[in-house]
Amino acid sequence: MRVIGGLLLIVLLILAAGIATGFINLQKTQEGSLPEISVKGGQLPKYDANVGKVEMGSRNETVEVPTVNVKKP
Repeated sequence: MRVIGGLLLIVLLILAAGIATGFINLQKTQEGSLPEISVKGGQLPKYDANVGKVEMGSRNETVEVPTVNVKKP
């Protein structure tokens, strides 16, 4: 994979050097355009979804929290 990437990089550098020095001269000879696309009709699919209900609330709880004692040597 590295070999292919290295070769591609070398080709691009040679191409860039050719364009920069005038050895390769690129000129546009014809205008381009995007293709025309026509879309007619169609219908989206229909779905029924039964999903669960989520209820949010709060309550008071007593939680025992552990204590940590650090003794220095």
